[in-house]
Amino acid sequence: MRPSQVKKFQEQQTKFAKSVSKRTKRIKTLWNKIQTQKTSDFCELEELVMEAHKLAGTATTLGFVDLGECGRDIEVLLKPHIENQTLPIGHEDIDRLILGIDDIAKIEPKSPDDLTYGEVTLLHEQDRTKQLIYVVAEQPDDATEMVEQLQYIDYEVAMFETATELKVALDQEAPSVLIVDLIDFELLDDITKVWRKNSGIPLVVLSTTECWESRLRAAKAGAFTFFHKPVEYDDILGLLDSLWETNNAQYRVLIVEDDRTLAEHYSIVLQGAGMKTCIVDSPDHLLDELGEFHPDLVLMDLYMPKCSGVEAASVIRQHVAHTNVPIVYLSGETDLKLQMKALQVGADDFLTKPINDLHLTQAVSIRARRFRALSAMMDRDSLTGLLNHSNLKMALERELSRARRHKSPVSFVMIDIDHFKSINDKYGHPVGDKVIKGVARLLNYRFRKTDTSARYGGEEFALILPDTPADIALRLIDEFRSTFAKTPFSNGPETFTATLSAGIATFPEFDSIEGLIEVADSSLYLAKERGRNRVVTHVELGNSDDSQEKNTA
Repeated sequence: MRPSQVKKFQEQQTKFAKSVSKRTKRIKTLWNKIQTQKTSDFCELEELVMEAHKLAGTATTLGFVDLGECGRDIEVLLKPHIENQTLPIGHEDIDRLILGIDDIAKIEPKSPDDLTYGEVTLLHEQDRTKQLIYVVAEQPDDATEMVEQLQYIDYEVAMFETATELKVALDQEAPSVLIVDLIDFELLDDITKVWRKNSGIPLVVLSTTECWESRLRAAKAGAFTFFHKPVEYDDILGLLDSLWETNNAQYRVLIVEDDRTLAEHYSIVLQGAGMKTCIVDSPDHLLDELGEFHPDLVLMDLYMPKCSGVEAASVIRQHVAHTNVPIVYLSGETDLKLQMKALQVGADDFLTKPINDLHLTQAVSIRARRFRALSAMMDRDSLTGLLNHSNLKMALERELSRARRHKSPVSFVMIDIDHFKSINDKYGHPVGDKVIKGVARLLNYRFRKTDTSARYGGEEFALILPDTPADIALRLIDEFRSTFAKTPFSNGPETFTATLSAGIATFPEFDSIEGLIEVADSSLYLAKERGRNRVVTHVELGNSDDSQEKNTA
C-alpha cells in the first residue's frame, strides 16, 4: 500500500472509531426494547439486524476484525427469528455478544500492512500527451519515418541500436511500449534478456520475414504482437490506441451504500485503481445520479433502510437507458439461495463482504470493461470507435443538463476535414479512411476523458467540452488543428498531409441542443468560407456579415 493510501485508510479508521460508540449504543438500545416488547411488532428486530449487518461489513473492511465478527455473529443468530417471525427474548448467546460489544470495540484495529485489503496497485499516472515509446532498430534509417509519425501524434520516442543502450534507458525510465525493428533475430534474443526484467512493458516486433519460424520466435520471446515489414503505420497507431485504452480506461462506478464510511472506503480503493466513483447513500437520488454520472457499473448494497437492493435494481431496469448497465450486489449475505434470488431481478453478480481490495477492483474492472466493450459495439462508429451521431445528442443533453445545474460553460465543436473528396479521389477510399481514423485518434489522444468526441457523419466530427468557455475551447481546438496539419499519412511510398476546419458554439450563450449544433455548424461554414484550415467561434459568427446573410437567406 502506498503512503498516500495508508494515510487515507488510517483516516477512515479514525473516523469509524469515533462513530463506534454510537453504533453499539443503538444496537444495545434496540436489543433492550426487544426484550421488554409485549407486542408482535418486529420493526425493532428488523432494524437490529440491519445495524448488525452494517457494523459487520464496515468494521471488518476497516480492520476492526473482532468487532466485525461480533456484528456478523449477532446478525446470523437473529436471522432465523426474522424468517420465523419470532422474538429472540432471553436468547443467551445474543445477549452475551451484545453485552460485551463495547469491550470488543476497544480492541485496536489491524494496521494497513497487516491486512490484505490494501493490495491494490495504483495505475501509473502518465502524461497523456507524452506517452513514452522505446524503439530498437538495427538500421535506424528504416525506422525514422515511423518515429516521426509517432512524434507528430505527440508520443515521446527514444531510439536505440543495441540491447546495451536499451538496458541503460530501461534502468532510468520504463516506456509504455517497446518496439523492436529486426533484421536478425539474434538482436531479439539480446533484447529479451534485458526486457524480461521489465516484462510489464508490451513488446512489439517488426520483421522483414513473416514465416512461421519468425512468428514463433517472436511469440516465444513474449512479444505482444508481430508486424511484417513494410508496416502500415496506421496499424501500429491502432495498436497503441488499443493498449492505451486498456491500460488507462477510467471506468465509472456508482456506489449505492447507506453506510457512508464504508462507501468512502470502496470509493478510495476504486479511485486508487484509476476508476472514477460517485456515492449515493440514499436510493431516492439513484435515478438522478444514474442520468448524470452515466456509470459503467453500479455497485450496490443488498440491504438498505428505505428499500432493498433488489427493489432498487427493479426500478433501474424500468428505464430503457439503464437496461444494460451492470449491477453488482456487495453484501454480507452468505445464503446462496438468497443470493440467487437477488440476482433474478436484473442484477449481474454478487460479491460478499468483507472483500479483499484487490478482489474488488478486479471484479469491478472486468465487468466494467465488458460492459464498455459491448456498449462500444452498439453506440460507437465502427470505423473510428467514436460515439455515433444518435448517441452524441444524448451525451450533449446530459452535459447541458449538468451545466444548467452547476451553472458551468460547455463548448460544442464541429470539425470537418478540408477537401476530403479530393483525398478520396486522388488516393482512394482506404487512404481516406486512414485520414478519418487519424482525426479520431488525435481526438482521443489530445482531449480529456471527460470530453466526448463523436463521428458526426462522413468526414465530420463533433466534440463536447464540459466546463470550457469559448476562449479556452478556441485555443484547444486551434492547437488540435495545428497538430493534425503536421501529421503525415502514407500512400505506399508517398506521404501527404491534410487539414481541417472547425466551428465552436458555447453554452450558456446558446441554451439548447439544436441551437448549439446549428451555431457550431454555421461557425464551421464560416471557417470554410474564410479559406479553411482555421477555427471560428460563435463570437466571430455574430460579427460576420457573411454569416448574417447565410442565416437570413
